[in-house]
Formats: sequence, C-alpha cells, structure tokens
Amino acid sequence: DRKKDQIISEVFHLYYFGERRTDKSTSSKFQGIETPSQNRFVGYFAMVKNTYNLTLPPMKKLTIKNIVIYSIHGNGNDLKVQIIMQRKPVFFCSASKNCGIVHDAETDRVIINLSNCPPLYDEVKVKFLSSSVIPYKGDDRRSLQQNVIFFFFFYSRLYLSRSELDNPHKPKAWKIYRPEFAVEVYFDDVKL
Repeated sequence: DRKKDQIISEVFHLYYFGERRTDKSTSSKFQGIETPSQNRFVGYFAMVKNTYNLTLPPMKKLTIKNIVIYSIHGNGNDLKVQIIMQRKPVFFCSASKNCGIVHDAETDRVIINLSNCPPLYDEVKVKFLSSSVIPYKGDDRRSLQQNVIFFFFFYSRLYLSRSELDNPHKPKAWKIYRPEFAVEVYFDDVKL
C-alpha cells in the first residue's frame, strides 16, 4: 500500500535527520526534529527521494508579493521582515523601507506588501521581528536578542497555520498566538 510505505519512509527520515542533528560529542540526548519547518523539510526530502528518485524538480524562482498575517495582536506597524537564502540575509523591510503595512481590523489581519523583493529559490527562511511584542517565556535566547517573534522556512508552501510556524506552534506561546493565527504568502513568477 503506497500510503503506508510513504508513512514508513517519513518516520525513517524523521529518525535519520534527528540522529544527524544530535551532537554526540557534547551529549547523548537525542535532539530529534523539533520545529514545523524541520518536519516540512523531512517531508520534502522523503517526497524527492520516493516520488522523484532523488532527482530535484526544476528550480523555480519566485518573489514574494504580499504576506498576510491573520489574528495578530496589534496593528503590525512595528513589524520587520527579514528574508534569508543560502544562510545570508537577502531582503529586509519595515513600514519605512521596502514594504507597506496595512492593518485590516475588520478581517483581523495585517497585509505586508513587499517592494523590491529579490528572486527567491531553494530553501528560504522568513523571520518576523518586532520591538513591541514581548517574547513568551521559553523563547530561545537568540530569538530574544534579535526580537524575532516567529519564523518559518519554505520551499513552495503558501499558507501556514499557527501549528506550522516555528515558535507559535509551542503550547506555551498560545496566550500570544491565538488558534486562528496564520501566515499566507503570495508570490509572483520571476520573468527571465
């Protein structure tokens, strides 16, 4: 049964990548896969391995046109967005630079319209920063120092619910991130 084989494959890959993340020179504690982004990556890897026989599909370059955040506290005017590709920042925006931020109180969402977003491909990390949001107790120290309120990695996904975002997925963060909290990303094709 194909579905059963896919589940077994994903469980194997979750264990494999968890083992790879565990630094046995400093601790014997199994680190595992902890965030929604890591789970998505393992799912992508299993799909490429099982469906495409380890042959990557053709690269597609996209730019982000808009990001919609649902059910966020506040009006979003202090949000900053940083986009990282190949482990390097490639784009930054705030209300005063490279993006417009619109709060739609009626539909309880913030719309971030990006200007001058570069072409994106492969693994992309999107970080949201805020100076006014107080991170919840238990945030990792790096997030606290950078005022990172949440982030995610993606390859081609368009809509991420609270349970699929890194940081808001943790139950201890749910008093800040309501059940309806989500992020939606709209893309434009890059004209070559």
